[in-house]
Amino acid sequence: MMEKFANRIRDYYQDPLDPLAEQFMFRRPPTVGELRRPPQVLLLGNHSSGKSTFVNHLLGDDVQSTGVAPTDDGFTIITYGATATERDGPAVVSNPDLPYEGLRHFGDHLVSHVRLKLRPAELLKTVTLIDSPGMIDAAKAENGRGFDFPGVVRWFAERADLVMVFFDPDKPGTTGETLQVFRESLVGIDHKMLIILNKVDQFQCLHDFARAYGALCWNLGKVIARKDLPMIYNTFVPLTDKPKSRLPMEDFEKARTDLIGEIRRTPTRRMDNQITQIQAYAERLRLHAMVIDKAADKFKSTRARWRGLLLLLFGGLGAAAFGTGMVVAVPGIALAAVLAVSLTELVTLPRSKRRLISRFDQIFEKLHDRELLLRDRAEDLRMMWEEVSPRAREIAEKSGLESFKKMSWHDRELLEELTGELIPQLRSELYDAMRDSDAPSPALAEDEPAMFPAAKPPRPRLVEGDGSGTPKRKTFF
Repeated sequence: MMEKFANRIRDYYQDPLDPLAEQFMFRRPPTVGELRRPPQVLLLGNHSSGKSTFVNHLLGDDVQSTGVAPTDDGFTIITYGATATERDGPAVVSNPDLPYEGLRHFGDHLVSHVRLKLRPAELLKTVTLIDSPGMIDAAKAENGRGFDFPGVVRWFAERADLVMVFFDPDKPGTTGETLQVFRESLVGIDHKMLIILNKVDQFQCLHDFARAYGALCWNLGKVIARKDLPMIYNTFVPLTDKPKSRLPMEDFEKARTDLIGEIRRTPTRRMDNQITQIQAYAERLRLHAMVIDKAADKFKSTRARWRGLLLLLFGGLGAAAFGTGMVVAVPGIALAAVLAVSLTELVTLPRSKRRLISRFDQIFEKLHDRELLLRDRAEDLRMMWEEVSPRAREIAEKSGLESFKKMSWHDRELLEELTGELIPQLRSELYDAMRDSDAPSPALAEDEPAMFPAAKPPRPRLVEGDGSGTPKRKTFF
């Protein structure tokens, strides 16, 4: 049943989002490989915070190297395979069946720091784990890793269904890279982020635990823009070679059980995250396309007025000259017309284009004046516009407003319907299906597992008419 929801999401990307993104040069939608990828869990943390040890504990095998010093400077993708196998970065990003082609954007140095490990662990049949390099205090002002580390973290975090951030008692959120990642890479993904204070079995007294916990809260408060901090899981991985802590460990062990439970629930998060992703993508595409479309329309109208005015002016002068017998003046008038048109194209219209691009904010405000009257909606809209406006201006300046084909009424209505009704309806249907699956259906035997109910039929949408004057209707599926 989940595949039916996935197919509907892919259909929405295919029509109308992908064609509109191409028409207005918006960022490309997720590839088919990205949409079909398995549920993913991204593990982040300071070096020596216990990420790799936690991975080994989950899988019951020494898959990752561990140690006090940084032991791995790359991103390791751990997924299911019938036999233990490893592949290097170039083989991973060049495989169209894997959802990692987008990592090429970060350059060959990053690709050389990517590794894929296949292991026959039961957990990996439903979840892919992504272990990351331990975050450190950068030795240089510039990025010392050779690639855009915060950008790569953001790329993985956007596609992950669960993001786990590990801290340890020695470095409770104090490394430079950690703070940078929170400020630049993890903004807007609070709904799928878990904070873990690991290695609590190192504490020998409650006072030490309280100091480390307080320091972590203090550091997180500086980088997480929320009135209240997210829940912090205080836990440890049991190791036989460690001295036993004097603290009561029952609550810490329960926290580890809860974390593993969250990982096992990642597949149910997967579809909800995909709906969140397509909603965010569609809303930002709508802002980007509508502002550019309005500015392009204004520019084309200005250009048409100038051309019409010049045609009328010099056409009138030529007709007057011909009518009064001053035929010799006609070539001069024609030359003046050509010069006037050239001057307009070289000076007047580019100035008008720059003025329109500089007024993108005002165009946005005018297009959404009614929505901006709603207090909660206004804040979300302005935040989204701040995110997409630099790219919209860059595209408009490089490509020229005259290069954009006008958005059709059909596409505009469809985009509004998609963001306002169809995607929220899809989320509602998903929640209904997930809720109903928790209880046996009355039509089933008591010991028979409940199945997801059939999704409600989607609302039909308008499509362009066939020339008869009556619009047709069809659905996405």
